[in-house]
Amino acid sequence: MTHRFSFCDQILFGLTLAAVLSAAAMPTAQGRQPANTAVIPSQQKGWAARHEEKVKAARAEKHDLLLIGDSITHNLDLPPYKAVWDQFFAPRRALNLGYSGARTENILWNLQNGELDNQSPKVAVLLIGTNNSDDANYPIVHTPEQIAEGTQAIVALLREKLPETKILLLRIFPRTNVYRKGNEELGSARRRFQTNLRAAELVARLADGKMVHCLDVNHVFLRLDGSLDPERMPDLLHPSPQGALAWARAMEPTLCQLMGDSNRDTAAVDNTALAPVPKLENDCYDWYARHAEVLKVKNQLAPEVVLIGDSITHFWAGPPRAPIQNGPQAWQTLFGERRVLNLGFGWDRTQNVLWRLDHGEFDGLHPRWVIINIGTNNFSTTANARANTPAQVAEGIRAICLRVRSKSPESRLIVMGVLPRGAKASDPFRSKIGELNKLASELGQVPGITFLDIGEKFLQPDGELPRSLMNDFCHPTEAGYAIWAAALAPLLAGDR
Repeated sequence: MTHRFSFCDQILFGLTLAAVLSAAAMPTAQGRQPANTAVIPSQQKGWAARHEEKVKAARAEKHDLLLIGDSITHNLDLPPYKAVWDQFFAPRRALNLGYSGARTENILWNLQNGELDNQSPKVAVLLIGTNNSDDANYPIVHTPEQIAEGTQAIVALLREKLPETKILLLRIFPRTNVYRKGNEELGSARRRFQTNLRAAELVARLADGKMVHCLDVNHVFLRLDGSLDPERMPDLLHPSPQGALAWARAMEPTLCQLMGDSNRDTAAVDNTALAPVPKLENDCYDWYARHAEVLKVKNQLAPEVVLIGDSITHFWAGPPRAPIQNGPQAWQTLFGERRVLNLGFGWDRTQNVLWRLDHGEFDGLHPRWVIINIGTNNFSTTANARANTPAQVAEGIRAICLRVRSKSPESRLIVMGVLPRGAKASDPFRSKIGELNKLASELGQVPGITFLDIGEKFLQPDGELPRSLMNDFCHPTEAGYAIWAAALAPLLAGDR
């Protein structure tokens, strides 16, 4: 029997790495530190025949791609998943080294005992760790830090034996399944979820951007309320064939880049608002430098509030400091001493935000509030990007919400209605923005998401937009930011 609960109800797993390392340094009653069995190679019972089969396959043929993991990877060998395997993996001469029930210590043993013989693949994909947190079915349960150490040991082994192979670390997939004996829950589904969430954040630190890369595709398994999609993960642990297809498609852009081959996702994607891309337009700042600055300061800041958006957010105030700050007084009035991170980037569209979220800007953050204000630039056609329809932009905003939910399930989201543009009500942007806001308002019906449309507060009765509030009819002045701040204040007040 299983039980589904919303990710919004999750509580952040509270141990920090520093605290655990400090605790680990304390001697036991016998004066010795306990061994981390997650890094000690151990043969997995019941799978000797599969291991011999994989050793034989490795010695018989060189493979360009290795898929290493537990039952989630193992399942790709099964008939219901054949279409996914044949489309994305078989053409790359892939070898499936997944084992149902495997933990980091079992993978270490397998790789040390012949499964890497004769191999020099282009890429090795590693998805491991969820069984290490399983307190219902295993006598030894590992902490997030121990799981990260076990994963690090596998990476070190791969780097030693396959020095030319690029490693793609997948974030541990979400799980909310419950094990029961009668009416009693075995272990804790909540604790397993929390352990995997924290372990994934620690494992992400292993990436060097050169030979070791990390990728988070967990958003493809979620519904907007944060619960797992039963069509893609029916047992709340293993992807269905449909879920495996979503996983493979989400992984494909990164995988084909690392493999140096062509994209095998043949499904047409018409909505550019959903396709993550980095900088598209030039502006008054260095886009890549700001991205690097965010990665540098975000964890040090440990923000209580994160703002995500375009230049309207970028030019308000706050760190990282923007070249233009149009609303510092309103910022101070609203946020005061709160720790706030501004992830606004001038000229960004939804697809730029998705790229930034996929490249570390929100990783490891667990703010109380996330304020999203994006979409107005998606209505502009330039030499670098075409305009999107309101429905397409709404899909892009939804995708951003899923990314945030996946990475910080306990955060509360405020999705802002896109602010009005143009001096007159007849401006072509107005109707598109109105249609978008009507579609996006449906997000406010989802638990944990508030939709806030303050556009009317900027307009006169005849629909005219005063220069006193937006001197260029797009970006708020100090008075305009004061309107935004006043609207947010009641929502944030409950945190004090």
